[in-house]
Amino acid sequence: MNKDESKKIYGRNLKRLRQERGMSQEELAKALGFKNRSSINKIEIGRSNIPTDLITRTAEILGVSPLELFQEEPEVKETLPSGSFRGGVDITAKNDKISPVLEKLSPNNQEKLLDYALFLLQQQDKGDES
Repeated sequence: MNKDESKKIYGRNLKRLRQERGMSQEELAKALGFKNRSSINKIEIGRSNIPTDLITRTAEILGVSPLELFQEEPEVKETLPSGSFRGGVDITAKNDKISPVLEKLSPNNQEKLLDYALFLLQQQDKGDES
């Protein structure tokens, strides 16, 4: 694993763990001593490294070990189960229009859809829902 891959994995984990704990980028930035949330955003998208002296503090705030911040999540299987989306969330209960479309997409296009959904979440976190 190279440095760029490590930054991306760390960023994805940081964002996932932060969101699971209901923290905003602003709250995490403040807890780590950053002036604003843009520093956290840059780390989450893999553009910037977190200072090494803050890795342990970040892990403490999120309630995980420092190692967990760098561990890659298991890969998604080639195809997603019917009615499921990463993590087994039942999307058919949420919207019966999504599942039939998802089932028709190739595995590659399923990944593209997930990437776009994650992009939309990031925009939503920023307050830009255009």
